[in-house]
Amino acid sequence: MRYHDYHLKKYEVSDRGETIAFHLVYGYPEEETDDSYIKFSNVALYNFSHTMGAIITDIEEIEISELMQEYGNEITEWNRMHGVRFWKDNLQNYSRWLQSEGYKAWRIVSAIGFYGFVIAKTVDNA
Repeated sequence: MRYHDYHLKKYEVSDRGETIAFHLVYGYPEEETDDSYIKFSNVALYNFSHTMGAIITDIEEIEISELMQEYGNEITEWNRMHGVRFWKDNLQNYSRWLQSEGYKAWRIVSAIGFYGFVIAKTVDNA
């Protein structure tokens, strides 16, 4: 996937939250502009903190269990307050179910202005 040092031009959430697409652009003075489209499909859960323009530095696939350790309290609270898609009785059962159904997790990091994660079945780069 092409993303390192690409600027986040926009991201879109569609299909009732089941598809997330990032439109990234690499464009610096006196260099050719390059577009990169990264699409997550069959999304179970995502969360982004987007405070300003962002330069993406990493889209790292991580273990769902690692993500649950980092965000478990928040995910449990999100379920209590708003509902989480595919939630099972508790966080441990939710994590197991996601893994058994073939879901994967990605952490998305930027130099400034953006941080988050996506839990989905697939990711493609166009």
